[in-house]
Amino acid sequence: MALNDDLYSRLVSLYQDLDDQQIHQLNARIILLLLKEVSDSLAVETIIDQVEDDNKNFKK
Repeated sequence: MALNDDLYSRLVSLYQDLDDQQIHQLNARIILLLLKEVSDSLAVETIIDQVEDDNKNFKK
């Protein structure tokens, strides 16, 4: 699924004027709601693996 411009804009606008704590809370809510919608646990594990790899590469 490609992230279209409208969806991207909506996501970006959610974060405007939020402090760090509010951003973390928003991220947690989004993640939990998305996990409810994704019933394939293997897909979720793959996503987590990808994020972990991205974080390791980002920290280098």
